[in-house]
Amino acid sequence: MYIILFYDIADPSQKAKDNSRKIRKAVEKYLTRVQFSVFEGEIRESDLKKLKAHLTKVADKALDSIVIYESTRLNYTERIVIGVDKNDGIFS
Repeated sequence: MYIILFYDIADPSQKAKDNSRKIRKAVEKYLTRVQFSVFEGEIRESDLKKLKAHLTKVADKALDSIVIYESTRLNYTERIVIGVDKNDGIFS
């Protein structure tokens, strides 16, 4: 399964604890960072289930936003990069 995940974390001043590090570290275990809060890559369904469960626990549902796009086949996607491709190796 191919995943694109991105998140937008509320300003830490708006909440008692900043959980952006927890979210980033959890996602980095499974996916490759493309930009500061954008990740992509192949992931097993069982690992995706674990990741979603963990993110559900750590995200502040009133302030944070995590979006996951799932595709069962990478060949149904086209990846176009303008500028530096920071993850050239994952598609070679």
